Amino acid sequence: MKEPREKLGSRVKIVDMLHSPARTRAVGELLIGQRGTVAEILRSGTLALVELDADWADLPGGVRRWPVQWDDLLIYSLESGPDSPEDDYRLGLSGSGRDAIQHAVPADTENSLCGGEVYPLPICGWSISFSPTATRACEICATLVRGQTGP
Repeated sequence: MKEPREKLGSRVKIVDMLHSPARTRAVGELLIGQRGTVAEILRSGTLALVELDADWADLPGGVRRWPVQWDDLLIYSLESGPDSPEDDYRLGLSGSGRDAIQHAVPADTENSLCGGEVYPLPICGWSISFSPTATRACEICATLVRGQTGP
């Protein structure tokens, strides 16, 4: 594992909010799926200060830099540069109500990775990113996404 200081400038995507500070978790729904660059290392290497790529007007409170715990990040590269949009999966649902299962849906389709027919969230559409660690994530989709993003 690389030392935290060596990860400065890395391209990252926020994939979860389980371990990050409480103030960051409070707006976690709006931050999950956002991409950015590690701008600084905080708290003796336990947190990354992530500068998000999105326009400030699209971010909670207009804040572009958020402290995020390393376990909540997917690191794309250790060098600055473009990330891989083909690794993005949108959230699709099957079932209804509290029994709905979350699936990973590639960008230009309406079928999940596991082959099932899914529908977008009624209000947000296809705008939410799939998280393989979600409680109701489809096991097949989660396994396929984890296999494509590394161990």
